[in-house]
Amino acid sequence: MTSSVDRSLDDELQGIRQGIREGRFPARAFNDQQIYDLEQDRLFSRAWCFLAHESEIPAPGDYVTRYIGNNNIIVARTEHGDISANLNMCRHRGNMLCKSEMGNASHFRCSYHGWTYKNSGELIGVPYMKEGYEGRLKRKEWGLVNVRVDSYAGLVFGCLDPDAPSLEEYLGGFQFYLDFYLKQGGEGSEVHGPPDHWVAETDWKICAENFAGDGYHTPVAHQWGFNLGYFPSSGSTHSQGWAASIPGLGHGIGLGHSPNFPPFGGFPDDLAERMKASFTPEQVEVFSQVRTAVGTVFPNLSFLMQPFSLVPGESGVRFVTMRLYHPVGPGRMEMYSWCLVPKDASQEYKDEAYRAYTLAFGQAGTFEQDDFENWTKVTRAAGSTMVKNVDFPYIMGMESERDKDFPGPGHVVRPYVNDTNFRNLWSRWADYLVGEV
Repeated sequence: MTSSVDRSLDDELQGIRQGIREGRFPARAFNDQQIYDLEQDRLFSRAWCFLAHESEIPAPGDYVTRYIGNNNIIVARTEHGDISANLNMCRHRGNMLCKSEMGNASHFRCSYHGWTYKNSGELIGVPYMKEGYEGRLKRKEWGLVNVRVDSYAGLVFGCLDPDAPSLEEYLGGFQFYLDFYLKQGGEGSEVHGPPDHWVAETDWKICAENFAGDGYHTPVAHQWGFNLGYFPSSGSTHSQGWAASIPGLGHGIGLGHSPNFPPFGGFPDDLAERMKASFTPEQVEVFSQVRTAVGTVFPNLSFLMQPFSLVPGESGVRFVTMRLYHPVGPGRMEMYSWCLVPKDASQEYKDEAYRAYTLAFGQAGTFEQDDFENWTKVTRAAGSTMVKNVDFPYIMGMESERDKDFPGPGHVVRPYVNDTNFRNLWSRWADYLVGEV
């Protein structure tokens, strides 16, 4: 039986969803216990969520531990070379099984009572099996709790809902844009070093929105980047480009364009040629015009590619950051940030790209500090008592029509500075929270 409190909240969520269609979103959503609890129960328990990049676990026995919502997951490369994901909890009394964030192990042994599992999840060892269980325990029935996994171009996703649609259907055509980050060159991409990893007093949704194509903040929050020559654009041209979203699925990307920026600028010439060969003609047409590509896979995985000048005024080097915003409480999250590089690029380029990423969007990166200072203050304000009935405007581009000449999929509008992607993001978020996904 649904309580009056539950009904009241569900009614409120229906109102929020209607408000999103009209270009409004409630400030309280960025720091609210009820909203956080609903996200855990209705969103992260059903959506496809990023777990790891395949290059993080290249050899049999390699593993990392990651999260889907509040569930800690072991993601491992098995002895047969496939990828397995299991809840990081012993089936005997619930102890955390694997206490390291990454490593290599063919088996995991519980430190409490010694139950032992293959890294694929099968229970293979039980102390005092004969004396204690007298044949009553069937090991094959007590393996680790398995998590459904699938992958795209090196990205490993997990889903806790066995009835959810396939990952391919979930991405819904956004693969076209993901390829720009993931299929650079003939051999795809790989992570360069372990992820930066820290906890911040910031709501995950603020970050997901920002990276779904918020070019509006760049000339203000990162103004120094223009003034000192770190950007190959200016404040007057930065808004040019496209905002592309997959209607009804929440994914969105901002594609910034500068009139004088060379095709595939910031990549070495030989790598640029290999990239062209790995893309479709439509992708080459789109990507060759893009200076900055910043996008979010719903709900909480984002990417950014841009050139960055290590020496102000000189031509930049392209880098890619991949980032995951893991919620750990209302208004609080755990941040994971990787640098992606093309597998078949030269070591010199990989190192230059990693250095550019570190200076710009590493844990102590210049742009990262700008963003987190603002995001933390937004989160703090969203938790105050006076904002309960305060909405934010999301009305940019309400009347924008699709750019019919754009060869990429989804709803694509101009300019890049636009709220269309955000309305799509929040509409999907609301669909999950009202239980209609």
